[in-house]
Order: sequence, then C-alpha cells, then structure tokens
Amino acid sequence: MPIKKKKISELTLADSMVGLYTIGVKMVNGVQTSVKVSLEFIKKAYDDVVAATKKANDAATGANNAASSANSAASSANSAASSANGAATKANKAAENADKATEAANTATTNANNATKKANTSATDADKARENLEKIKIDAVAATKSANDAAGSANTAATSANTQADRAKVQADNPPKMGDNGNWWKWDETKKAYVDAGVLAKGGVIYPTFAIEDDMFLYMSFEDEVSPQLIKFDPLTGELFLNIG
Repeated sequence: MPIKKKKISELTLADSMVGLYTIGVKMVNGVQTSVKVSLEFIKKAYDDVVAATKKANDAATGANNAASSANSAASSANSAASSANGAATKANKAAENADKATEAANTATTNANNATKKANTSATDADKARENLEKIKIDAVAATKSANDAAGSANTAATSANTQADRAKVQADNPPKMGDNGNWWKWDETKKAYVDAGVLAKGGVIYPTFAIEDDMFLYMSFEDEVSPQLIKFDPLTGELFLNIG
C-alpha cells in the first residue's frame, strides 16, 4: 500500500509538548552532529523564564509600593512629630499651670489642716466637757436611785414591821384554845375566825382499837370521843395514819 503524504498544515494540532521533539545540531568531538531536542524541555525552560520574570515584576511592584508606603509613613511621621511638638509645648504650659495650681492647693490644704486641727482641739475640749457633764449626771442619777431605793427599802421594812406587829397583836388577842371536840382551834387571819387545827388537845396518848366484824369491815374505836381528823386513811396506798399532835 503506497504511503500517503500530507502537508504539515493538514496535520492535527498538538495540545501538549510532552513527548514532542525537534531536530538540532551539536558539536561532538569537533563534528557537527544531528541531535533530538525535547520540546517539553524547551517549554519548561520558557515557563521558568516567564515565572522568574513575573516574580521580578511582582517584586519591583512590591518594592515600589513599599517605597510609596514608606514615603507616606515618613510624611505622616513628620506630621505627627510636628503635632507632638505642638502638644509637648501645650503640655509643658499645662504642667507649669498645674504646678502653680498644686502649690495653691497645697497652701489651701495646709490652711485647711490647721483649721481642722483647731476645730478638732475645740471638739475634744467640748467632748471632755460633755463627758464630765454626763458623769455628773450619771452620778446624780445613781445617787438619786440609791436614795430612792433606800427610802423604798425603809418604807417596805416599816410596812413589814407594822404588818408583823399587827399580826402579833391579833394572835395575842386570839390565842389557840381547845374546842368542844377536844382539838386545838387556832385563829385564821384570812377567815377572821377560829378553825379546827386537827390536833388533839387532850393530854396523854389515846390508842384506838380495831376489829373486823361479820360484814368484813374494819372498825376503829377510841376510849374517848375525839375529832374525826385524828385518823387519816390514804385510799391510794391503803395506809392508815394517826394524828396525835
């Protein structure tokens, strides 16, 4: 089958230089020799040159921008320095005025302290005088209370003495006496009358006798007629007490 020839212009365009080569010459031992040159190598070298150029341009642009910023900063610094100088002048003036004001304030403070010291001395003297007056007042109140207490105690003692004297007179006027039931009767100050004391007034000892009758009750009898209060029975303990005075 015959080979069909095509023009270069009829060939399909390549979309990458990888794997493409061209022909070049190279001197090898003084002899010009044809060599194969990789288009990929050439493209990489070109790309590196383009990248380096871009970096150089970017660096130059950055340097220009930095220089412009530095110039702006220098201008701002100069303006700030000028403003600072003006502010420093004003501050110095203000400091001078402040020193004068401080001196005047110190003088006023000294005068105020002196006045305060005098006022405190006067207040201390007044407090001492007030304390002395308070002490005199307290002593007078205490003395008055003591006198009143003494007078009250004396009145109470006098009243008690009068009461006891009255009671002694009443008891003397109404001595104990023997009642019709054979017990002592004494004067009751509250009832204003004689009451049975429950104590046998007869001489000697009266012994009761006990007997249990057919009805199973315990009977007690005396050799003489006495007060029923002579005998006391405790229903809780079952004990029988004889009150013989």
